[in-house]
Amino acid sequence: MARGEGWTWLANSSRWHYFRDGRSLCGKFMLFADPDEGYESGQDESPDNCAACKRKVLREKAQARITSG
Repeated sequence: MARGEGWTWLANSSRWHYFRDGRSLCGKFMLFADPDEGYESGQDESPDNCAACKRKVLREKAQARITSG
């Protein structure tokens, strides 16, 4: 996992979002600083996650498995 990447919760959202380079994968949110609590990883299947972010993360991981052999 790259620095500044992972799942985090925002006070103005009811779901967790996956952030990379300060932007949520769903495109709805931006962060101007890394969260104080840090990012979480390995919670990709949680029902509390944003559905759009979850789909993109799982799709990217599936593609990585296919290309790595």
